Amino acid sequence: MTQNLRSSLAYCVSQVRSYDYNNYVWVIQLAKELRVPTMVLRAFNAELAQIPDSVRQESLVQIRMQWWRDAVKSAYSGRPEPNPIILALREVIAPIPNTQSHLLRIVSTLEKDYMKSAPPSSLLDLEQYAEGTSSQLLYLQGRAASVSDEHFDHAASHLGKAVGMANLLRGTAYHAARRRSYMPQDICAREGVTDEDVLRGQNSEHVSSVAFEVAKQAKGHLEEARALGPQLQKQARTLLLPAVAADLYLQGLEKQNFNVFAPELQGGGFSPLWYQLQLKYRMLRGLF
Repeated sequence: MTQNLRSSLAYCVSQVRSYDYNNYVWVIQLAKELRVPTMVLRAFNAELAQIPDSVRQESLVQIRMQWWRDAVKSAYSGRPEPNPIILALREVIAPIPNTQSHLLRIVSTLEKDYMKSAPPSSLLDLEQYAEGTSSQLLYLQGRAASVSDEHFDHAASHLGKAVGMANLLRGTAYHAARRRSYMPQDICAREGVTDEDVLRGQNSEHVSSVAFEVAKQAKGHLEEARALGPQLQKQARTLLLPAVAADLYLQGLEKQNFNVFAPELQGGGFSPLWYQLQLKYRMLRGLF
């Protein structure tokens, strides 16, 4: 391993530990051959997720996302951009077949989201966002581990939707403070909830009803993914451990009567110790 690659990987570890700690906790427990590519992929996602907070002007966001699109392509060429994540992608992910399209799909999905201020029009839109982000990451983790069968991809699709939707619910207060809402407009209209009701950051019975519908859909996808577990190899199931944090959050949300603004939920709705115990249990049992 060259010094440049060591530095790039160290940067990736630092980014995931700082900005995606729940995933950092389980990734560091993987075997090295799985840990390195998974950490690089998670760092790539964490880096993109920070863009809306670091760049506010729409034109600059578009420029930044185009840079990442070109940078991903450069990782698959002989002249990668001198960026630690791109250099790590070049060495660790680019040699793996059928990976570039998944990375580019993540960039495109996030760019579309960052450039749009309106909430998703429906649950289907929310699912498509989750499929274009969280599910793509799971597919990539499978490709990096030489796991590429229809059962894994089917499970990854469902789990990605569950994780993506749970994360958006968890981030409701954070996004509301930045004048963003991910509550589906069709369900909001049915429940008599306006955008301002969500953006004020105050719960009501009607806002909780909208959150319940989103959580129910996420839980359904989580159950669909786990139902496919017996058809997967143990290594493949290990790559689906993001299910644990999503499940714990959804359980916590239910205990709070689907109040997405409850202070108890802003840190995830579970203690770090309980999360680690759940991870250990599922890893030992070959579950996710």
